[in-house]
Amino acid sequence: MSLASTKYRLRTRSPHRIVLDSNALLPISPRPVTDNAAADGVLRDALTSLAATEPDYWSFKGRTARDAGHGLFQYPAMMVPQMLGALLDAILKAHPDTKSVLDPFIGSGTVLTEAMIRGLDFHGQDINPLAVLVSRTKCGTLDTAALRPAIEQVLASAARDLNSQCEADFVSLSKWFRVAVAVDLSRLRRAIRKQSDLHVRRFLWVALAETVRLSSNSRLSTVKLHIRDAENRTSRTIDVITTYSRVAAANLKELETFAGNLQANRLLTDGYYGGSVSVSLGDSTKSTAEEVHLYDVLLTSPPYGDNATTVTYGQHAYLPLQWIDLADIDPSMDAEYLRTTHEIDRRSLGGSRKIDEDIVKELAARSPSLRTTLALLPEKPKDRRARVATFVRDLDATLGPILAALKADALMVWIVGNRHVAGQHIPTDRILAELLAARGAEQVCRLKRRIASKRMAVKNATTGTMTKETILVMRQGVESA
Repeated sequence: MSLASTKYRLRTRSPHRIVLDSNALLPISPRPVTDNAAADGVLRDALTSLAATEPDYWSFKGRTARDAGHGLFQYPAMMVPQMLGALLDAILKAHPDTKSVLDPFIGSGTVLTEAMIRGLDFHGQDINPLAVLVSRTKCGTLDTAALRPAIEQVLASAARDLNSQCEADFVSLSKWFRVAVAVDLSRLRRAIRKQSDLHVRRFLWVALAETVRLSSNSRLSTVKLHIRDAENRTSRTIDVITTYSRVAAANLKELETFAGNLQANRLLTDGYYGGSVSVSLGDSTKSTAEEVHLYDVLLTSPPYGDNATTVTYGQHAYLPLQWIDLADIDPSMDAEYLRTTHEIDRRSLGGSRKIDEDIVKELAARSPSLRTTLALLPEKPKDRRARVATFVRDLDATLGPILAALKADALMVWIVGNRHVAGQHIPTDRILAELLAARGAEQVCRLKRRIASKRMAVKNATTGTMTKETILVMRQGVESA
């Protein structure tokens, strides 16, 4: 299914004011194609030497704090900011002409935040509307002086509201929310709607999303929708308004620190980031960015498999999105995204199990690792093979749009996890490297890291929890652009 992709870009109209413009196209001049071998050698040495000095360096164990804009919402499987920062710093040192970064699987915007701190232009995209909301909040207004009174106004309005009407209406509402919780969430929703500024409302919606997550009847120990047991639901008490106040205050502190970092680097003007930043709601198998925008570096972490058996991003977003005005996330978004608890996951990579065997053969011809993997998977049940094949099909479908949005000699950094299906190791890192090589890309280096703190899928009969990732660094070949 092709999804509409609406892009918002920050454009400077004067030296002192940055405004949001949904139609602006900011051409980024392609840098000349040069021999990058020497610089890539410097980058390779820098990245591998860190691991040589400290074997577990890239795991960043004990160094995974999420602050300064990184902790607005408890999004599943978030990347480690410090790791991304180290990667970007190494890239900038080896390739000082790097000006722009692309992330077609933006998630909670960790790459976005680290790119902004370094003064880089950025474009990100995601098929999950909640990811787009969180990321757009980071690149909207960072004028915390305007956000503080807005929080106070929302809390005061909600406290005065005696209306007990519920503002959400969806199947199983009463299953996931106690009546008193739904009433207070509704009062907050009505209060947020009174704010006239879209950027301010987005900040307030993110705080509401986290409040919904904390106050629903879904267990917090998993990213899947799992109902709490009856005794827990009955005995559990939560003050929704107080929770919202606490979350909003913490998020404000996050943005104050983030804005302070940007201000210290002279990257903030009138509360807005001074670079070119855009975030799209869209399907990366269809398009990634406007073709006139060619980016220097890809830094991304795609899903590690179909969401149903790895990380159910869509399920995690389902309840929060029920309480948010969808048009404030993106004008193209409609209620179809929330048709079922599985709809967003169905639209994600590997979400459709239907696949033509000719496509499987063609993929296997370009990836020997995929061919070997599929041969090792058991014949029954058939969905095991389909889960792998359809995910790889969709991941491969993103490569064309991604490469088209990169400069001819762009550097690519893919952070990939290898899962297990039916007890069989799926070498997604090797499969991806082979699919990219078939398009003319060359490997610069690869690094291994242990996953120290990601919230992943619980172990089940189909897949086990992943404990390691690969940092795959590749260079796009001129002929593949």
